[in-house]
Amino acid sequence: MQRVSNWTRWTACGLTVLGLCSGCKALQGMAKYDNPVLKPPPRRITMDDSEVEQRIAMAAEEDSKILQTASESGIDDTEVFNASVVARVNGAPVFAGEVLQHYGEYLKKAREKLDANQYRQLREALIQRDLRSHIERRLLVEKMKSDLKPEQIKQLEAHIDKMFETTLMVKLKNELGVNTRTELELALNERDTTLEAVRDSFATERIAQEYLYGNLDRPDPPTRPELVAYYQEHLDDYKVPARVKWEQIQISTGRRYSKSEAEQKIREAQQELAKGVPFADVARKYSDGATASSGGEWDWIRAGSLADSDLEQLLFELPPGRLSDIYFGRGAYHLVRVVDRQSEGRREFPEVQNEIRQLLTEQREKDLPKKFVDQLYQSAIIESDYDYIDPDQGA
Repeated sequence: MQRVSNWTRWTACGLTVLGLCSGCKALQGMAKYDNPVLKPPPRRITMDDSEVEQRIAMAAEEDSKILQTASESGIDDTEVFNASVVARVNGAPVFAGEVLQHYGEYLKKAREKLDANQYRQLREALIQRDLRSHIERRLLVEKMKSDLKPEQIKQLEAHIDKMFETTLMVKLKNELGVNTRTELELALNERDTTLEAVRDSFATERIAQEYLYGNLDRPDPPTRPELVAYYQEHLDDYKVPARVKWEQIQISTGRRYSKSEAEQKIREAQQELAKGVPFADVARKYSDGATASSGGEWDWIRAGSLADSDLEQLLFELPPGRLSDIYFGRGAYHLVRVVDRQSEGRREFPEVQNEIRQLLTEQREKDLPKKFVDQLYQSAIIESDYDYIDPDQGA
């Protein structure tokens, strides 16, 4: 029975889907999820960030009133605070340090500018904002562990330890500029966290996403009639505009040649082409266009993409393979030849059916994580003194 008194009841409304995988099995491939399903831990914010920066700025205007925590009480309460329980999930604690460990450097700087009360309020605000996602993770972790035997839990912990040491520890050492485990521990201590706390956060996130991935009941894949129906309803999404592939020899006027000199050069190029000299060779010899070094070859361009509308019209009218007459426009002489051209059309169903299948699958699976966690909440006891509005009653 879910407990409802002075404690706040939770749901999974804060769950964010960043990606879903198929074929996931417990304890296998846990290192491959680059995009976790659960809402990721908050980024490490800088001193330029939003509301808390405003709080610091306001305090900085009254330097004479600002006292560092240590100077006020002579006692550093960080360790005690970080060890305090901010929520319980079926009896399993969520610690303040677990929520705040991503803000280590930020809180270290804030502590130097805020008095004890302001600093305490800042920590409370961060916990209030981020606690929901940590409770969701803890709920999934405890559910997974309840389904495992003791020896399986030991294997899981060993697997997590190995992953942590070979991935995140290496990354942290590089980021903090340290080489040994002891140096890393000291560097983390300076940011009001510990290596153990970072490891526990890493383990919680990995186990939670693994359990979620492995237990989602995914719907049947879309049928062919469903794919065809979607295609027919979204024909405009698969239109393909007219496009042309072409070659160009361009000789500009002004910097290198006068207009008459440029005209003479383009005629020389035209004569060489008439003698059968390959277009690419002539372009490299004469052209100063953007693609001269590659023989004047342009890849596909769509209608409406050229600044010179007259030149574009010429490209969409000139028969493929035929060399144009000399054309002058936008301060340059041009000779162009259409290599290939395609009229406006539509991508056919066989070409896009896999895209449609992926789209419909993602749409159907979008809310699966939230629904799954909602079901877990029905039989869970979530306790916290932090004042969250009951999502069932609305915001």
